[in-house]
Amino acid sequence: MAISPIPKYGHRLLVRPDNTVEIDTFEVDLPSSQQVLIETDSTLISAGTELGTQEQDRQQPFTPGYSNAGRILALGDGVEGYQVGDRVLSLGHHASHVTVSDAPQSLVKLPDGASFAAGTFGVLGSVSIHGVRKAKLEFGERLMITGMGVVGQLALQLAKLTGCDQAIAVDLIDQRLEKADISGATHILNPTTCDLKSQVQQLTEGRGLDVVIEASGYPDLLPELFDLMRIGGRIVLLGSIWHRKVELDLMPFHEKELVMIGAHQPKCPTTPTAIFPWTQQYNRAQILKYICQGTLNVDHLISHQLPYTEAETAYRLLRDQRDQSLGVILKWGT
Repeated sequence: MAISPIPKYGHRLLVRPDNTVEIDTFEVDLPSSQQVLIETDSTLISAGTELGTQEQDRQQPFTPGYSNAGRILALGDGVEGYQVGDRVLSLGHHASHVTVSDAPQSLVKLPDGASFAAGTFGVLGSVSIHGVRKAKLEFGERLMITGMGVVGQLALQLAKLTGCDQAIAVDLIDQRLEKADISGATHILNPTTCDLKSQVQQLTEGRGLDVVIEASGYPDLLPELFDLMRIGGRIVLLGSIWHRKVELDLMPFHEKELVMIGAHQPKCPTTPTAIFPWTQQYNRAQILKYICQGTLNVDHLISHQLPYTEAETAYRLLRDQRDQSLGVILKWGT
């Protein structure tokens, strides 16, 4: 296997305060102590986080991204467990070359059976698995997941592994519901073409839902979700809400004794404990293992693989053509 020489310059995405996306040239530095330099093959755009960040009032440009798959080009002093040439998944940005810490929460090896493109789903997959764990699903429970983006689709597949009786997928976009069908949804519902409450009542035989995983990131859904739950039901907030506000009548929440659970994957510990071994790095490694085993299917979630020079098009697809886009990967190889 030939290892590329370390170039003097690399390329990275730069998002300006007006949200225009540029290709910026930067000088590639050698890694410092406890760091590795990675030559990027593929990066996955996290639509919820990255588009949400672009909605914020910013004064400075920034380089987005945190799902980077590539090959190690150089090791800093003190790095153990990795070699030049290793295929890895990291939290690196959208850039041709990234320098990241060798800390376990920042870096994990790609299994031999995982392509670079499939490997990029390891980070968002760890978001999904954290949400499913927080839901504490039991055998036979009736689950609904709202929002069939990448995180919702992966959460759906993972939830099916827990033995829930029903896994209902909800989205406003029929094309994403078609993908949810492939992901294993027992039922798919589009609120624009059906009465969601009556459908849920029918599917649950009037009982209501045991669990909802909210993966769309839009809290406007919460008042409607309260009506769909059984007494004591659980609502997991998994999608990136980004300071969006909603006015709530909490009386239904109170009367039904509902439980609302936040699921923010960066709050997972980086050091395992006896009572909580599910670290960020463990979750990512588990997702990659599931992908290699075929337990998780990500191929149907990849809607586009574009060269990094077409990044502006990639973001426009995710922002303006959501019926035609889902998992959008940028390719950085020569």
